[in-house]
Amino acid sequence: MQDNERIFSDFENVDKFKREVLNPILPKAKFSSCFMQSTPGVPADDFSGQLSPIHLLKGSVYEYKGDNSFIHYSSLFGLKAILESGFLRMSEFGNIMDKKELNFASIIFEDNNSLFRIDEDTITVLKENIFCLSLCESNEETKRNDFMWEVYGDKGKGAIIELKLTKKDPEFFIQGKVLYGNEKLNSIREIKNLTEKFAAENNNFIPNNFAEFLIELQAFHKSKRYSIENEVRFLMKENKQQYDEHKLETIYRDINSNQEVKYFNKLFLKGRHPYLNSDQTKNNRKVLDEFPQVEIKRVILGFNISIENKVDIYTLLNKIKVQHNYDFEISQINDDKEIFPMR
Repeated sequence: MQDNERIFSDFENVDKFKREVLNPILPKAKFSSCFMQSTPGVPADDFSGQLSPIHLLKGSVYEYKGDNSFIHYSSLFGLKAILESGFLRMSEFGNIMDKKELNFASIIFEDNNSLFRIDEDTITVLKENIFCLSLCESNEETKRNDFMWEVYGDKGKGAIIELKLTKKDPEFFIQGKVLYGNEKLNSIREIKNLTEKFAAENNNFIPNNFAEFLIELQAFHKSKRYSIENEVRFLMKENKQQYDEHKLETIYRDINSNQEVKYFNKLFLKGRHPYLNSDQTKNNRKVLDEFPQVEIKRVILGFNISIENKVDIYTLLNKIKVQHNYDFEISQINDDKEIFPMR
């Protein structure tokens, strides 16, 4: 076989894998990169693939179909830090509260690990390469969720940040719904079954980096005990080798609440982005795809803040609004879960 014909045949098999294994679950999935290594004149044994984030979840059970309005629970300290710094932090998965993150869905592959080669150590390394902002859809129920106020809203002494993304579904990020519990792992099970069938029929020609290859999908699965969160996730993947540092200018290292040094990615507030301050860049679609902005629409102060303190906080927030040219409303929620504006 001529080398050109062999290479063409190898890439045909990659495309066949996409059609027969991925597209039944992820209709819009495509590869952003693919690498094969083989001896001249000999077909490749397998391939290393990366999925493109562009429309990856569209048409799947993970697709978010809402109106792009979200809420984010925060302490007052966190709220002030966000407003003054001008960005929200996307956390690497090693910093997320649930330490089983990404491992929850990988258990599906444990009974055939000789084929998939997914282990906990590999997942732990990959956690530094994927960043997450956790949000809830903005509706009357999520704003009054006692569990969320208790755990993420500083026991009612914090606040809700109502927000929108200035560009819905930016191409370099993945936005989707989190699925909860073992019964919601069916899409992962189906990919496993289709991969095993494809491997048996095609001499084990499957991705040799399966853990990394499927990491984005695993990020949208959590244990059923977290289902009350009704979470929508905003993900960004930025690859690096295990002992290298991230090179992207929006990624930095900081100390978390457990005294650990972790990676974070900056998601800038509208008007605070250092790369969008000129006439040439502020409406540039490519820049907005790489650096989507967050527009804060309203801040809701918690029900466990005293009236006196709410007045002082209201005054401080208005001062910050003027200082940074923000345009958000300020409201409060009371013990009866009634929400009304502050004047």
